[in-house]
Amino acid sequence: MIRDSYWLDMPYAPSDPLSGDLDVDVVVIGGGVTGVTGALFLAEGGARVAVLERREIASGATGRNGGFMLAGTHEYYAEAVEELTDLYGPDGRRLARESWMIALENHDLMAGLMKKYAIQCDYYRHGSYVIAMKRPDRGSHKNPLERIVQSYHLLQEDGFEVAYLDEEELYDIKRSPLLAGALRNKFDGELHPVKYVRGLAAAARGLGILCFENTPVTGIDRDGRGLLVQSPGGRIRTQQVLLGMNAYTPQLDARYERRIIPHRGQVFTTEPVSERLFNGVFYANDGWEFWRQLHDGPGEGGRLLFGGGRNHHIRAERGFHFLRHRSRPGRPVRTYRGYKERPTRAVQRTNDRAFNGAFPHLANLGRSHRWGGVMGFSYDSSPFVGETETPGVHIVAGFTGRGNAYATVAARMLSDRLLGRPPTLERQFETVKRVFDPLRGGIDAENRRR
Repeated sequence: MIRDSYWLDMPYAPSDPLSGDLDVDVVVIGGGVTGVTGALFLAEGGARVAVLERREIASGATGRNGGFMLAGTHEYYAEAVEELTDLYGPDGRRLARESWMIALENHDLMAGLMKKYAIQCDYYRHGSYVIAMKRPDRGSHKNPLERIVQSYHLLQEDGFEVAYLDEEELYDIKRSPLLAGALRNKFDGELHPVKYVRGLAAAARGLGILCFENTPVTGIDRDGRGLLVQSPGGRIRTQQVLLGMNAYTPQLDARYERRIIPHRGQVFTTEPVSERLFNGVFYANDGWEFWRQLHDGPGEGGRLLFGGGRNHHIRAERGFHFLRHRSRPGRPVRTYRGYKERPTRAVQRTNDRAFNGAFPHLANLGRSHRWGGVMGFSYDSSPFVGETETPGVHIVAGFTGRGNAYATVAARMLSDRLLGRPPTLERQFETVKRVFDPLRGGIDAENRRR
């Protein structure tokens, strides 16, 4: 068994680190789906772009998630409507609908990039299932079926093609005795996230971007000539910076410490099975558990991917930032906890029990890979998209587990802005300016999310 991501278990030759000084139009910090997509869009518009990644392309959360392409925020649609209505009054329902429409636009943009650059990344659009368990797990709604039915009606009223499946219909698809019902979103999909992002990076290199891997950024300074991005091997002068670091943003910009909190998610894959057990991706217990079957063979079969368990280990899986004072007088040392990707025995055992309970006929399957990944949860569940308090420094982060739902469309919006193009998407979606405001929260933000 390998204690690292299944997605990253493939040959790869990284680019050389930065050595020396450069001058470009835009520096992108972070080599995940946000940073690489943004760099590609900017390069398509003729900008000179440098991408700085502290490890290898797609080695962070991009290469450690479930490979889901889901619409909307992490909560039930009914819950999103209620929360946005509390925040924005009568506009809440419309903003909730826009949040889903943006995610559908994001999906179409990703599919378009795959086609345009011939990226082979095991992409399928078999839909998703939001599952109500007969015995809800810790931290889940006590009556998830009620929430699913409410969401089903609201989504239909708002024009989304969704279906409700009862227990009998769901058993025919899923073959598990623990499921009470589900909401099916037929427009959702799945992919191999590392193949996808490294395919984007190859396309971007073909358009002339400079990609420097194993290049951590140590600081961003501003002077009369613009911005200077510092790294151990060199410096890059630029006028614009795009932070595509998600959970790691506070390590470079401390103003986001209370706004973006790291949360570790843990996953495993089984050994391959030769038959196709089910298609699509599955969310259960309010998203605390998720699973899918991969398309890696043999034949029509593939491994099963299963993740979750954080709700049983909240304190261990949620990170935080704090100041630690030195033993000698001087400035306190800023310390970050919660960025470890190593899987833990406790959470993996929880996931094993959940998997074996949901799939008793598959309980004897061996495990091929176990891993963890660090997600960036915003204090109010919505991402930050736009220019930060530092002029010229832009952010796309705080996806709360939905990076594949928003990163591409957000990167498109920011690249259009930096290239001086008409803000077509921003005009189409008011949510971007109101709900995704990069300046919201500030020092008074309190992370109330799981």
